[in-house]
Amino acid sequence: MVNYREKWPEFLGLVFLIIAFFSAFIVGSAVIIYVIILLAGAVGGRVWFRIKDSFKISWSIVLIGFLVGFMLGSRYGDKMAIALFYIAGIVVSYFLHDRGIIKSLEY
Repeated sequence: MVNYREKWPEFLGLVFLIIAFFSAFIVGSAVIIYVIILLAGAVGGRVWFRIKDSFKISWSIVLIGFLVGFMLGSRYGDKMAIALFYIAGIVVSYFLHDRGIIKSLEY
């Protein structure tokens, strides 16, 4: 039996890998793939900003799982460009949140 309380990062990373794979697989345009991965990177930057004080490798596994799944599922577009757009989305979103330009509501 799997203990999900201890293995949640791996499980969630796998779930995001599968979701990203199928979402990238159904898209039929490289431009749309780049836009989606840039927006996903922006969400990742928000997550990164939220955990900056208590950086945990678990969230890194989830973010990397999404990227790997998306890259595996994308039939169009360059894999290096996909990785660069994802990283750019994370970095830009993080710094926009850090500077207070983007503020999001806490739930």
